[in-house]
Amino acid sequence: MAKTIVIMIDAFRKSYLNERDTPFLHQFSKKFFAGELKQPFGFKNAVGFFTGIHPSKIGQFANYGYNGNLRRFPYQLFLKPFPGKLKFHAINLFNFFRGEDLFLPAIDLNYFKFFQRKQTRHFYQKKSVPVKTIFDFLRENKTKYLFYDFPLIIENGKPKLHWTLKNDDEARVKKFLKLIRKKEYDFYYLHLVDLDSIGHAYGPDSPEMKEALRKEDLLVKKVLSEFDIEKDNVMIWSDHGMVAVTKKADLKSKLPAFGKGYVYFLDSTMARFWFFNSSIRRKVLSILKKQKGGRVVSEKEKKRLGIDFKDNFYGDEIFLADSGTLIFPNFFNASFAKGMHGYDISDKNEMAFFMLNKKSKTKAKTEDLFPTLLEMLGLKGKIPSGIDGKSLLSGK
Repeated sequence: MAKTIVIMIDAFRKSYLNERDTPFLHQFSKKFFAGELKQPFGFKNAVGFFTGIHPSKIGQFANYGYNGNLRRFPYQLFLKPFPGKLKFHAINLFNFFRGEDLFLPAIDLNYFKFFQRKQTRHFYQKKSVPVKTIFDFLRENKTKYLFYDFPLIIENGKPKLHWTLKNDDEARVKKFLKLIRKKEYDFYYLHLVDLDSIGHAYGPDSPEMKEALRKEDLLVKKVLSEFDIEKDNVMIWSDHGMVAVTKKADLKSKLPAFGKGYVYFLDSTMARFWFFNSSIRRKVLSILKKQKGGRVVSEKEKKRLGIDFKDNFYGDEIFLADSGTLIFPNFFNASFAKGMHGYDISDKNEMAFFMLNKKSKTKAKTEDLFPTLLEMLGLKGKIPSGIDGKSLLSGK
């Protein structure tokens, strides 16, 4: 039986696929199939891969929202002994051991008590979202699988944590190879993350990024050398591209004090607002309309971007930065980032990519990968009706 290997290369934009920077991937694309992958607007791009559903249809858009409920757990007191980022490592560890998703993004703890996640369980867990995930199909069909998304390793539904002293993709690939040489599976998944951090720190077109691309290319080659790429099923994809940051918009210094009639969440590329009275709403909107480097998203634009939600969990109003403008200070970045994603999806540098070693279409959206993967796993007849994605293999 053919094995199936999926490699997700975080923040690999389509333009990175070239003979100079990524020779192995470029050669693979020439021999097989590669194309543009249009991701959904927002920060929940992987939802489509795991479910075949556009994120907005199951209430997914950004990492945090506001529902009026404040956390009562004394996080500040509990986390006081932990320095810096270790505070959020402690929160994630606590959440993991009580059965929640490990990947809670770190934000300023002064605001943490105000905001919640829509999804608290990882996709591999049962009923993590209100639709079936790829893991549900793996369980139902007794497919043996290995899923590695550092620091989470899942073997046939059993999770464990893995830490490396050297926190990079080279160390993760070393561990992944050790695992696959020890035991055979039907389905393998590996998430490579270095390009995302390099892009944020140095910029998507920097010398550091070019060096990282060459290293990532060699790591993918090393992983695929363990498979028969002529007979096994290979899928490589990215969740988003990366845009060079050249400007900043300092909203925080111009806005009224947080909590005084409203609250806000400052993402890196957007600011989201929840208002408690009309006067503060008018005042904030007046400030935002004068702010250069972005715009308040209209109801028509929300519909175009797929974020016209029926409730206000993600905000009453959204200010979206222009491509290349970073909202700074924000709740995520301690220092000014030189590369960012999460802008309007019309920017070509936001465009992600995919590759298959099967005859395929060359343009796709993230949701198409879900039915494509089911078909590669021999589960074409079990592709759910009513999903947004269509297999890239069928009908050719």
